[in-house]
This record gives sequence, C-alpha cells and structure tokens, in this order.
Amino acid sequence: MSSVKTGKTVVSLLTAAAMMGIVPGTAMAATTNDSTSVAPISITLPTAQKGMLVALGDSITFGYNLGPNNKQPAHEAFPYLLGKWNGDTVRDLGVPGWTSGDLLTALQQDTTLQSTVRQASVVTIDIGSNDLLGLAEKDGLLNSSNPVVTPQEQAQFVQAIAEFAQNLPQILAQVHHLAPHAYVVLYNLYDPISSQFVNLHALAEQLVGQENQVIAKMASQAGLPVANAYAAFNGRQDIFVRPADVHPTILGQDALAAVGEQALTTEEWQAWNQFVQDVSNHSVSYWVHTLL
Repeated sequence: MSSVKTGKTVVSLLTAAAMMGIVPGTAMAATTNDSTSVAPISITLPTAQKGMLVALGDSITFGYNLGPNNKQPAHEAFPYLLGKWNGDTVRDLGVPGWTSGDLLTALQQDTTLQSTVRQASVVTIDIGSNDLLGLAEKDGLLNSSNPVVTPQEQAQFVQAIAEFAQNLPQILAQVHHLAPHAYVVLYNLYDPISSQFVNLHALAEQLVGQENQVIAKMASQAGLPVANAYAAFNGRQDIFVRPADVHPTILGQDALAAVGEQALTTEEWQAWNQFVQDVSNHSVSYWVHTLL
C-alpha cells in the first residue's frame, strides 16, 4: 500500500472515507465474503492538520542581507512566505556559506537538525550555489568582467560538480529517512549574473546549467517536481538579485516562494492522484481493514 503523506496535504483520510461511503464517527457493519454480518466498527478518522516547514540550504534560504543583520534568518526569506501561505510553522535552517557537503554532513551527524527534520511535514532544499561560488570567489572570477578560466580552475569546477552529484542523492535519501512522510520541495539554482556582464554571465550559465542537470536527474529519479528558480530569475537578475551581490532581493525571495509553492502543489496533486488510484484498485473492505 502506498503511504499517505501527513501534515500539509490535500488528501485526508476523511476524504478517503467519503469516497468509500464511510461516515466518520458512525458505526458500520462489515461483511465477510459469505455475507455474514460482523460486529459494527466505530470509525473516527483524523483530518490533515497544518504542519511544520523545515527549510534546508545556504544563505539564499537564510535570506542573507535582507534583515537588520545576518545573525538570524530573515523573515522575508522564501521559507517564511511559503509557511505563511500554507499555514505552516517554519524552521529556517539555512546556513550562509554551506555547500552540499556541509548539508549532507549535518543531516548525518547533527542530532538537533535531525530532530527538527523528523517533525517536518514539508522540507525545502536549496543547495549547491556555494559549491560553485566558493571556487569562483577564491579564483577571483566574480571580480572580473572578462574572466579567464585556467585548465586547473576548470578541473576544480568539474570536481565540484561531480561531488555535488554524489552529495545530492544522499541528501534526498537522508531527508526521506528522517521524514518519510514529508513533502520535499527541491530547488534548482538561479544564475545570479546579469546578461549585461556577457562573459561572466556565460561562465555562470555553463556552471549553473551543469548543476541544474544533476538536480533535474535526481528529482526525476526521486519522483519530485523541481522548484524552477532558474526560470524565475532568468533575464530578471536586475530585479531579483541585489546590486553587486548574488543574493535575492525581497522580490527575488517572493519569486522563490512562488516556484516553491508551484512545486509543492504539483507534488500534492501527484499524491492525490496516486491515492485515488490506490483506492480504485482495491475493494471497500480492503480499505476498511487497512485504515482501521
């Protein structure tokens, strides 16, 4: 039997009961194959409740440079917008500077973070930018309008993307292990460089594009829709990215929340359709005995 995800969901067991003609809180006489009546069963099915959104990621998730200081996550960051729209409590665990390796290590070793993720009904994951930006900054590429990538630097980027491709499936697996019934919203990366910086933009497009291919592949294998930050920001960097910065403006955070909501809604409908299919594939008596 496919599991029905808990927390923030469009599918409640009440709905399932209504589909099968079961009225919650009333008695129902089940029958065996020979039509012999058995004792009535009192059915009280829970409704879906608002849950907790746990946001995992880096400074983008954190809302860096949006609040009065960067000592705590900014409430203008996209996780809080998503939580507000859906009535969820929000725990923003984004950490500025984190790479995919940092997030994976935390998911494997940080017991406090693990405990929080276990409570999640929705988990957002936006990671990977610093896998590239750290190298680009170290090599001085972000300060040049006409960056020249040496063979050694190119090899470093290839290695970083390969490590990201190893880390991401482990991140998804660890999140699923900790919160098996949570919806997972996986973001791809946006290119923070405006096209007016032709050469730097071209380099960023190449590197971001390669990581986004990894994200798309992993999402497909995991059956997850992708929150398409790249498409939302493409051609709109002057509006969505802070000047002389790589982090989103408030409007940029709004855009991230919007694509996250779109992905979340898609996943919920996928769960709904799967649940309806499961219901249609089994008899009423199967579901009565399974749900009770």
